[in-house]
Amino acid sequence: MVIWQIGNYLVPLATFPYLTRVLGPTGFGTVSYVTALTMYGIAVTEWGFNLSGPRAVAQSRHDHSRLNDLIWSVIGAKTCLCVLSMAILVGATCMIQRLGELKAALWIGWVGVVANVFTMHWLMQGLERFSLLSCIALVSRFSSIPLTFLLVKYPHDVNVAIGVQSAASMFGAVGSFFFAYHQGLLRNPRFSWGAVRRQIFDNAEMFLSTASVSLFSATNTVILGSLSGPYQAGVYASADKLKTVGNMIPMQINTVLYPRISALLSQGCSGDKRAAARLTTIGLVGTIATTSVGMLICVVSSRALIRLVLGSEFVAAAGVLNWLCLSTVFGNLAYFLGLQVLVPFDGASRRARAMLGAGLFNIMLACILVPHMGAGGAAIAYLVAEVALLGIYLRWVIRSPTMRAHFAQLARG
Repeated sequence: MVIWQIGNYLVPLATFPYLTRVLGPTGFGTVSYVTALTMYGIAVTEWGFNLSGPRAVAQSRHDHSRLNDLIWSVIGAKTCLCVLSMAILVGATCMIQRLGELKAALWIGWVGVVANVFTMHWLMQGLERFSLLSCIALVSRFSSIPLTFLLVKYPHDVNVAIGVQSAASMFGAVGSFFFAYHQGLLRNPRFSWGAVRRQIFDNAEMFLSTASVSLFSATNTVILGSLSGPYQAGVYASADKLKTVGNMIPMQINTVLYPRISALLSQGCSGDKRAAARLTTIGLVGTIATTSVGMLICVVSSRALIRLVLGSEFVAAAGVLNWLCLSTVFGNLAYFLGLQVLVPFDGASRRARAMLGAGLFNIMLACILVPHMGAGGAAIAYLVAEVALLGIYLRWVIRSPTMRAHFAQLARG
C-alpha cells in the first residue's frame, strides 16, 4: 500500500508542476474549485462504503454467495445516491450563477462520480488483496500522465484537465470491476431493494464521518473560490496537494490495519483481542513517527518546494503549507483513534457526530478568516478544527474503561 501511495503521488508530482505553469494560478484554481465540488458528489455516492465495506467483506470473505449479495447491494445503493447527486447538481447549476458558468466543467468532473459507483477498492481492501489494489490504482493513475501532457496545452484548457482526471477514475473503476468478475466474486446480479435500503440506512453514520472529511478539505477550497476568487483557491489547493504527498505513509497505516483489526476483534477470543491491541499500538506509534517526519520535511523546505514544484507565482503557498503540515499531526492521530478504536467499540455514532461538529466548526472559522486572510485563514481554520477533534477523541478514550482496557491488553500480554 505504501508503494501504491508513492506511485499515486508520483502522478501529481509529474503533472502538478506542469498544470500550475500552463494553467496559471487562476486556471489551476478553477480546476481545484471544480474538483472540490466534485468531491461532494463522490462523498454522497461513497456513503461511507469505503469504511463499512472492508469491514463487511472481512467478516464474510469465505462465503462467495454472501459476498455477491453484498457487492450488488452496495452497487445498487451507490447508483441511487449517484442519481441523487446528479439531481442536486442540476438544481445547483440552475440557481447559482457561479456554478452555472462552470456547468460544462462540473458535468465533466461528474464522470468521476459515476465511476465511483463501480469502483470496488473497498472489496479488495476487505479481502486484503493490497498488491492487486495497488496495480489497478497505479495503472489508472499513470494513464493520466501522457493524456495531460498531450491534451493540456493552453491556459484555457481547464475542462480538458478536468476530463483527464475523470478518465483516470473511469479506468480504475473498469479495472476493479473486472477483478471482481474474474475472481468469481461477481456473479449474477441480485438486486434487492430491501438490501439497498438497508445499506443506505445502516451506513448513514459512516456517511456523516466521511462527509465530514469533505467539510475539512474540499469545503475550504470552495469557500476560498466563492469568497476570495480562484487565485486564493489555487494557492490553498496547491499547498494542500504538497501536504498530502508528505502525509502519504500515515494514510496507508489506517488503510492496511483497519480490516485486520476489525477481523480480529470480531472473532472474540482473548488471543485475537491481544493481537488487535498490539496492531492498534503499533499503528498509533507508526502514525506519530511518520507524521512527524513528513511534517518536518515539509516545514523546513516549504519555500524551496514551492519554488521548485509550483513556480514563483505560487510563493504565497509556503505559509499555507506550514499550517497544513502542522495540522496533520493532530488530524492523523484523530483519524486513527476514531477509526481503529472508537468504531470497533461501538463508537461510530459518536465519531460521526464529532467529525460533523468539527467540520462545521472549520466552516465557521473559515468563513470568518478567509475574507481577511485568504488561503492562510482557511489553513488556520483547518488546524484549529483538527486540534478540537483530537481533544474530543482523547477525552472519550480516557473516560472509557472498555477502550482503556483495549490498550492495556498489550501490557497484560
